[in-house]
Amino acid sequence: MNASLTAAPATRGRSSYEGFRAVIKAVGTGKRGSRSLTREEAHAATAQLLAGEVSPAQAGAFLIAMRIKGETPDELAGMAQALGDGRTGPDAPAGAPLVACAGAYDGMVDAPHLSLAAAVLAAAAGARIVVHCGDPLGPKHGTRPAQVLAALGGPERPCVEESLAMLERSGVALVHAGEAMSGWEALTALRDEIGLRSPLHTAEKLVGHLGATRFVVGHTHSSYRERILGALELLGARAAVTVRGMEGSDVVRPARPVATEPGRVLELPQTPGSLVRGDGDPAVAARLTHAIATGAEHGAAETAAVLSAAVRVYAAGLCPSPRDGVTLVIDAVADGRAEAALEALVV
Repeated sequence: MNASLTAAPATRGRSSYEGFRAVIKAVGTGKRGSRSLTREEAHAATAQLLAGEVSPAQAGAFLIAMRIKGETPDELAGMAQALGDGRTGPDAPAGAPLVACAGAYDGMVDAPHLSLAAAVLAAAAGARIVVHCGDPLGPKHGTRPAQVLAALGGPERPCVEESLAMLERSGVALVHAGEAMSGWEALTALRDEIGLRSPLHTAEKLVGHLGATRFVVGHTHSSYRERILGALELLGARAAVTVRGMEGSDVVRPARPVATEPGRVLELPQTPGSLVRGDGDPAVAARLTHAIATGAEHGAAETAAVLSAAVRVYAAGLCPSPRDGVTLVIDAVADGRAEAALEALVV
């Protein structure tokens, strides 16, 4: 793709488009005239966005046009690949299976965020978990796992080296996208100004931080399930599970947990009528995380965290089904491994 942004000369009766304007034209011409980008085109366009090689007007036009058109698995794979190309720092050393987990980067507002709790339980059961998020992001500007870690006494914005150290001592790493990916933070400001979600809100959840090749990805709308799974397949994921989680997070709803891998919906125990409610304040989530890891919590929050952890243990390949993962996770809480993992995380 021609990366030049030089304006093309007008011709009689029509205008020709080159550079990034051609990309905008491809996706933004309307229902009849638009087309989907190839994976290579989506990769190139995203790389230009991250490098700051397009104007804010062009970047905004592209993201809105893509939002209206709707993204394909190829486009998501190309965007995620470009984001991953910008990762800084080394991958994690070889060890137990590494699972990258993320829900909506704009966080949760109506209930405590329990992604970190699920990660601690899964790590105690033998997996290694990467939880990734970034700075406050619209449209929700909700609570993020980084804030929960800070409320527990850890760093809210760890550098990559700190993330690797967390993983080494506890089996859990929190990765901050602004520290781990070149260009992500500058682009976030523009996305916040636009306000609406864009394909980047999905693609950033598909990055294999620290070298992860296994994924648990949260989403809100069921139409995104096959797009996410298709994109992860194109990216060569060794395991991919989508979760229709609370507020688009990677935390399952205990009353009706929905988790899917390519070709089938996973069977998870349900607790009808069980809802996770409460203040979205990070301090509340931190207290719940500690109570869950120590075995002091026995309500809906514990159920959600255990089921979410079981999905992660399954994605790591450590058990034949998520139901078997539930047993592994419960045992890890009962014998103190979960509490030890949490203590190691926030040293």
